[in-house]
Formats: sequence, C-alpha cells, structure tokens
Amino acid sequence: MPRTVNIHNARSKAYAAVLRRITKDKVCPFCEKHFLKYHIRPILKTGTYWLLTENFHPYSGAKHHLLAVSRTHVEHFEKLSPAAHAELFKLFGAEARKRGIRGGTIFMRFGETEYTGGSVNHLHAQLVSGVKRGKNTEPLVTPISNKKKP
Repeated sequence: MPRTVNIHNARSKAYAAVLRRITKDKVCPFCEKHFLKYHIRPILKTGTYWLLTENFHPYSGAKHHLLAVSRTHVEHFEKLSPAAHAELFKLFGAEARKRGIRGGTIFMRFGETEYTGGSVNHLHAQLVSGVKRGKNTEPLVTPISNKKKP
C-alpha cells in the first residue's frame, strides 16, 4: 500500500505517535474498516458516500470541527460522483443547522499530503467554526498548502 499518512504534517507529538502506529500497521486510517481503530470520536452520521464525525484532533480554538471522510478510498475529489458531492454539503448543512453554526469554513484535503498540509492521504472535508470576532479574539489559522519562502 502506498504511504497513506504524513507524520511531518502532524500538529502535535501525540498525533504524530498515532500516525507512527498507523504507518507501522500499514493501513489507511480513514478507510472504513480501520477508521474506528484510530478515530476516538463517535460517528455522527453515516451517509451513502461519507462518514461524518467530530475531528479527532480539532484545531486549537475551534468551537466546532467536523470531519467528513469518504467511505471509499479515494484520493481526489474528481473521482466522486455528483451525488457524493451533494451528500457532503447536505451532511454539513444539517449538522450546521443542528449546532446553530452561524459561520465557518469548509475545505477539502485531496491528493498528496506534501501539497495539502494534511496528514492523511484519503479524501476528506472539514467544517471549522470558531467564535465571533471581538476584542479578545484572534484568527484561527491552519496550513492549507505550502508556499515558497521569500
């Protein structure tokens, strides 16, 4: 099996340890048959194409951090059917309404992790929402790719 995780993109020592275990096991942690072995959060909804859950390692400062994982091992969004694209937004929309999320960001990690800043090379999308901007707030930032140094 090709490399499915990228330890270099781990955001903490604890998460890097989990990724090392996955590397040793030689599996894709987002493939459904292995998912709950490594992911400690409950599945919120199982669709035809996606598993929806809370992110196992949420971004610091996120009030909500949802993760939608393709139920089949796909690495690029072009491999998805229009029905899979539609279901993703339906799942995120329903959960956003349920939680009263008034604003946030949705992004998808696809392809090689050396380009995405992600740690798992299996198609997944994230919905992230913080708190309303105010006097005692700062931006919630995460890597989404790489850029050349000036």
